[in-house]
This record gives sequence, C-alpha cells and structure tokens, in this order.
Amino acid sequence: MLARVHGRITHNPLDHVSPLAVPVMLEIGREMVYGEASDALLAEAEAQLIKEAMG
Repeated sequence: MLARVHGRITHNPLDHVSPLAVPVMLEIGREMVYGEASDALLAEAEAQLIKEAMG
C-alpha cells in the first residue's frame, strides 16, 4: 500500500488534533471503568478532544 501511494500523499504536521483523528484518540489509553462513571469519563474525554480539534 505504501508503494502504491508513494508521492501522492503529503504529510502535514498539525498544531491540533484533526477532527478525523478523534475516534482513534478516544481509543488510545482507554481503561476499564465500571458503572455510570464510565459514561461520564468518556463524555468528558470526547468533549475535550472535539473542543481541541475544532479549536
């Protein structure tokens, strides 16, 4: 795949999280939390990443 796209994709470092990366960022470092706290923690992390991505 890398050989096929070589020269056609440009890498641009970003100053913030790309909106397309938010789902991946939500999975990184994920830990098991049980009960209602898990929903609150995930919602908080999601809001923070979206805020940063739209920033």
